[in-house]
Amino acid sequence: MKRISDKEKLSFMSIVDNHVRKYRTIMIVFSILVAIASIGMIIYWNYDELSAGEVGDNIYMVAHVLFLASSLSMVIVLLLDKYSSKVKFKTLAYATHIYSFELIALSTVLCILDLSIGLSPFIYLLACVAVAGLFVTEPRFFIGTVVVSFLSILVSGIVFNYEFFSDKSSIEVLTEDIINFSIFAVLVSLVCLRHYTVTTREHKAMEKLHTLTYYDELTGLLNERSYLEEIERINKAISEGKEKGFAVILMDVNNLKATNDAYGHRYGCSLVVRCGHTLPTIFFSSKIFHIGGDEFLAIVRGDDYADFVDTMRRYDSAMLYSIVQYEGVDLIFSVARGYSFYQEGDRYQDVLQRADKEMYINKKGLKEKYNMKGR
Repeated sequence: MKRISDKEKLSFMSIVDNHVRKYRTIMIVFSILVAIASIGMIIYWNYDELSAGEVGDNIYMVAHVLFLASSLSMVIVLLLDKYSSKVKFKTLAYATHIYSFELIALSTVLCILDLSIGLSPFIYLLACVAVAGLFVTEPRFFIGTVVVSFLSILVSGIVFNYEFFSDKSSIEVLTEDIINFSIFAVLVSLVCLRHYTVTTREHKAMEKLHTLTYYDELTGLLNERSYLEEIERINKAISEGKEKGFAVILMDVNNLKATNDAYGHRYGCSLVVRCGHTLPTIFFSSKIFHIGGDEFLAIVRGDDYADFVDTMRRYDSAMLYSIVQYEGVDLIFSVARGYSFYQEGDRYQDVLQRADKEMYINKKGLKEKYNMKGR
């Protein structure tokens, strides 16, 4: 079974929250209407002379009592969410989807009961699918539930030798079934279309929010927030004895201040952007962060870690010193680096401090070798 990532969980919960916030009033109204209709049917069935027999009467009563109870519970959850803000995302998601499932499941039972006494099916299902479609935000869940419901009704029709499946079908029965089925199909299609539109829009919004939250807009690399969360994960793995090994490479763009002073910040910024675009061509299995200003950091794992010598050879070839052009001006592109390996007994900060010392030694050496001045 595929495991759902934390990102997907967050996305789903946020979609549910946004959906409920947008349609909460309509949801409350429809839940109340279902509750009122259930009360009406309970009263009506108590005085109805035509019935499916004692067992059928009990099933109808239980189904409508469950309609009433679940609808009132849904109203309470929605009102608490609206006025107290004490309802958690997970509770709200489960409540709306369980309510949707109950509506379709109970209406399926009633449709099957109608089939057993020769009545046309889909009447209950039409109303319940319309309401259920408002509450559920996961298309696969809704479609799967509706398909199971529809197949259950078809199989039950065959079992009960319903006229629609026999040679004795009358024009009236056939016409009524075709009309009901057509309305049902159109209704399900409209609900599915709404699901697709809403979830597509919400997923795009969530992806954009995730990008703005965890990625640096200038370079496209992971940002400082991502870096801080990664440090927490590493230190947790270390404390639990699960850390297998990594290296930290701390990088700093040389000559940035001198470039800014000589040509302007746009030119200095071009060096930072170039660094951000070049690093992914060096590190293939590592996380790369732009942690602010002219500083970058890579947490080296996987193949980059296993073939560390080749990784650093690629780095030195691309980053230590070159002349690049930006808007007709020759600029020095040079990025100092220092690295350190995780050793047993280290915390993350210990590895970082060693890399930081190495980086400043490398920076000093590059400046002397290529006669670079300033930062």
